[in-house]
Amino acid sequence: MYMENEMQNKNEMTTRDIYLASTLTTLRFNMTRISFQVEGASGKPVGYFSFENTPELREAERDYWQSRLAVEPRAFVTSLRGLKAQLTNYYKSPYSTH
Repeated sequence: MYMENEMQNKNEMTTRDIYLASTLTTLRFNMTRISFQVEGASGKPVGYFSFENTPELREAERDYWQSRLAVEPRAFVTSLRGLKAQLTNYYKSPYSTH
């Protein structure tokens, strides 16, 4: 409904939009997993962030796309940095199971 790169199923909402993922984690929604796919000529990993699919999450997602959400800026940046670090660790770790 919102972005073509979002995948949804009954129990999970997955997005590759790291800013949406950071916003949702800042709002304390439960992230269930992070996975990645190497894309493009440069071979950079693209993260896929999955969350428990709840009515509250869907409402927050709608509000995000309609610019009706406000989050504490420092908490958002901390969340964003954490997601980037996790994605990098999963990609570079030879023992990663993600």
